[in-house]
Order: sequence, then structure tokens, then C-alpha cells
Amino acid sequence: MTPKESITTAMRNGRPDAVPVTLGLSEMVPVRYFGGDYIRFFLKDRVPLWKARVETEHDRFKADCFLHLVENPSRYDPPSEIRILNETPDEVSYKEIISTKKGSMEATYHIGRKTPVVCKEHFVKNPALDKDKVLELLKNPDSKDLTEIISAYKEIGDRAHAGFWISTPIDWWSSLRNLQDAIMDMYDLKEVIKPLFQAYTEYASALVDNVLKNTPVDSIGLGGSSTSMSVISPDFHREYSLEFGRAICETAHKYGKPVQYHMCGKSRKMLPITAEMGVDGFDALEAPPTGDVDLAEVKKTFGGKISLRGNVNSITVMMNGSPRDVEKDVIRCMESAKEGGGFILGVGDQTPYNTPEENLYAFVEAGRKYGRYD
Repeated sequence: MTPKESITTAMRNGRPDAVPVTLGLSEMVPVRYFGGDYIRFFLKDRVPLWKARVETEHDRFKADCFLHLVENPSRYDPPSEIRILNETPDEVSYKEIISTKKGSMEATYHIGRKTPVVCKEHFVKNPALDKDKVLELLKNPDSKDLTEIISAYKEIGDRAHAGFWISTPIDWWSSLRNLQDAIMDMYDLKEVIKPLFQAYTEYASALVDNVLKNTPVDSIGLGGSSTSMSVISPDFHREYSLEFGRAICETAHKYGKPVQYHMCGKSRKMLPITAEMGVDGFDALEAPPTGDVDLAEVKKTFGGKISLRGNVNSITVMMNGSPRDVEKDVIRCMESAKEGGGFILGVGDQTPYNTPEENLYAFVEAGRKYGRYD
């Protein structure tokens, strides 16, 4: 099977010819192999992340590439501009300004040659005062520019399973606010947050419908990171994520596309709630010490119903371990979850920038060796 076929089959809880082997390369490792300079990658050359990922994960390391694509703005969206505040050869500070009909919103960022983008000041300063501006961002889901999704999907071909990414309401709000204040908003400002989250749910569902109607993407990916128990409680996940997930799953399943939910960190107590959404797959099932997932137990509990992806620890195994440690952990994962299909080998979170190259090759080699179905 091709990487696309193998991952898609496993995500649908089927059994491909072998367990798909996905390295979990988000941006860090691809940046490393595209010059090692975040400023040049994101600001100067503006390398498409999907291109860097497929050429690194599949073409270089011969893994089964798994990635997500995103839409570009509608011509009707509020205009935005980037202003450089300070620039040296080693770091850049800049401001993004979005000019809505209800007023402007500004955020400031910092990026270094060797450090990824960090938001220093978020768009939303006062939720009650800024809510009308935020609602201006939740328009035009039917007119987003999807041309890059279509052209990227064609160029990627069978080298990768290419899904469409949509953030959960909590992750979306955290990107506009900041994580600590976003959590307090959900405690203290329910009368503001709940209508905004409902508007976002309606917007996201319409956007997913538009994407699935007009592009050939393979699945829908939901995120994820701010909904782990490392950040919020199961009660908050139920209150603020469940109905959103159900709405997205209903839309995706109308088009016959699987939905995979990404949650790194401690996720075990969140999995039953996430399953209630109707998702087809769990990702990334992070193992201790940074997570709390026993893969064998989760396979026993959810296997045959929901596919599983991940569980090799990104820090203790991939970055700080030896090739032999990587092989041993891959064997553990295969013994825990390979049987019957529905398993995709992966890492519990993004593979770090400084992961030794020999560990990346060891991961793929062990995955190919021990992932075969007899």
C-alpha cells in the first residue's frame, strides 16, 4: 500500500498490509532540514510547511507521511498586515494588525533563527470589549481560498495522508487570547465565552463542509493540545469541546471522511469524552512521563471501535534515548496495539528539533521491521 492508503485504512480502523510508520514531524525537524533558520523558513522564504514535511518525512526518512492542510483567507475577510518592530540577523519582533469593521486587533510576535514563533501579546485584550471584533473573524467560511489545498494535495500525491486541520474552540480562543487568560475566561466570563464558542462551532462546521465539498482531503484533524488534562479538566473538555466535536464529526461523516482527534499531554481521562464526539481516531496518546496513556490498556478499551496513533515518547525516547531505546519502544507499541489493525505508529507529541538523526532512522527501520502483518 502507499502511505496514503495505509494510513487511511488504519485510521478507519482497518488493517493495512503493515502498520503505518509516521514520525510526527510538525515544524521543528522540517525547519532543521530546510536550512535550520526559523526566520528564513517562516518570514523570508515562506516555505510551505506541507512541502517541508512531506519532503522530510517521506522523501528523506522514508516514513509514511501524515500531515494537515489549512485554508487561506477569503477576499472578504478583514485585511491584515505585518509590521516589523525590531530586526537583527538573529531575531525578529513583529506585529500583526487585523482591521475589522468593529475596530483593529493587534498581536506581537517574536521569532529567532533557532527558536520558533512565540506570541508575546495576543489579539484579545478584553473579551467583553473585543467580542464584536472576534465575531468579524467568524465570517465567510464559504468563500475561503482553497486553491493551495487543492494544488498541495495534487503535488503530495500518494506520499502522504493529507487531512484538513480545524482547532477546537479552546485552542482557537487560546490563539486569540493567551492560554492562562483563556482558562480564566471559561471560569469567569461564561456569558461572553459560550456565545463566542457557539459562533465558532457554526463557523468551523461550515468551513469543514466547504472544504470537504470542494477539495479531495483524506480526513479531518481536530486539535487538541490545550484540551489535554495537562491544561484543563475533564469537566471543561465536556463543557467546551464535546458539542463542537460532535458537530465536526457529523459534517465530516456526511462526506465519508474519518475524524482524528489530536491531544498531547495527559489525555487518558479525556478519551471517553472525546469518544462521545464520534471521532474515528485518537492521536497522540502520549506515554509517561509527559503523558499518562498505557497503550495496551487503551487498545483493550477502544480497539475495534476507534483507531490509535502515537505513544512513542518524543522527549525521553526520541530526543534523549539511543537507537536501541527507540527500537525497544517501537516493539512495545507494536505488541500493545498492532493486533487487528487500527494502529498507526507515531510519537506522543511533535518530534523535537534536536532529535538525533540516527533515532529518526531507527524509528522508521524498527517500524517497518516489527509492523508487518503475517
